Amino acid sequence: MRYIFLLWLLLGAITISRAQPNGWWQGQMMYKQSNVPFTFSWQQQSDSTASVTFKNGQEELTTIAAMAGDSVRIPLFVFDAELVAHIAGSTMSGQWIKHYKPGNSVPFKAYYAKPRFAETTGKPASINGIWNMPFTQPSGTTSKAMGIFNQQGVHVTGTIATPVGDYRFFEGVVRGDSLLISSFDGVHAFLVKGRYSNGRWTGKMYFDVNYAETWQATQAKENVLTNPFEVITVPPATYTPYYDILTAGGTYNAIDTDALQGKVVVIQLMGTWCPNSYDQTQFLTNWYLQQDTTLLKLMAVAYEPGDKAYAANRIKKYKASMHIPYTMYLGGRMSKGQAALAFPNMGKINAFPTLIIIDKGGFIRYIHNYFTGPATGELYQHFKQDFNAKIQALLLE
Repeated sequence: MRYIFLLWLLLGAITISRAQPNGWWQGQMMYKQSNVPFTFSWQQQSDSTASVTFKNGQEELTTIAAMAGDSVRIPLFVFDAELVAHIAGSTMSGQWIKHYKPGNSVPFKAYYAKPRFAETTGKPASINGIWNMPFTQPSGTTSKAMGIFNQQGVHVTGTIATPVGDYRFFEGVVRGDSLLISSFDGVHAFLVKGRYSNGRWTGKMYFDVNYAETWQATQAKENVLTNPFEVITVPPATYTPYYDILTAGGTYNAIDTDALQGKVVVIQLMGTWCPNSYDQTQFLTNWYLQQDTTLLKLMAVAYEPGDKAYAANRIKKYKASMHIPYTMYLGGRMSKGQAALAFPNMGKINAFPTLIIIDKGGFIRYIHNYFTGPATGELYQHFKQDFNAKIQALLLE
């Protein structure tokens, strides 16, 4: 009887060791200059699976982790990346791996019941609203950016928009005159530190293992960025795409141009590795399902790392997981220059994703040069209104 009791205790201990604490965890990406914290919820479903939900401000993204003993693999949504870690009770340690970048990994740790940032009491400085927020690279080059923040007491959410896209959803705190906000979307882990003095904020943003840029911010009354539709304007009835080379990096001349005659055509230049492309693809998928496609055609052309076999497999998985109702093609390698080869009025595109809108006569009418996604709030709403208005006007021509 004694041996049976001891065996029962041992089996119970093994079971308990596999069951990790359910609830909120703090993860950390271990950059050389600063750790980047984020939060996720862990809900164990069985000895071999757990539901993991990553939270950044208004966004929550859920994935299913696979467990084997004390090891866990957490796939990061539609991206070819994952967290691989060992679990010991209320801690995890491992690596953040981007498979589309061979050899790229970042040390990762996580702690149960620890917040993203410790909150404090007292009156915080304000970063609420819109801010002109230029960034300066280590080389001294300065680029435009705009901070869009919503502050409730010490808690802050929002994003940073730039001429090549937005940095998606941030969340954090203001401690007196100090700002701490971060974001993790599976592909990027960002940390912003700042300090308020004499009517402006200054600080540093950590982008990667060994890269950071400085920034300063002053309050702005309106959008400081150029409308993506106005970065490159196109004279009507001037340029037509080279459809025969648009997919030359994948299958040459893959697009059936006869099926495009007399239609308004929207071409999305994107990558399955790109979070802004993910946001835009979600919008386009929902939008296209609501359209009468008699005189409308939407297609995506992806530019991917790796060889053709890898790229084709990524596109197939991406299309299936996001339930994309339109055709996706492989355009070639991940290159802004290659993405522009089919368009005679561009030397390169400014950003992934880029939208090219073609009128019924087959001419390039509009180019939307970068994407301001859901995290940008009013900018995203303005894009949807502007995009719909342009498409409807072209359909009526």
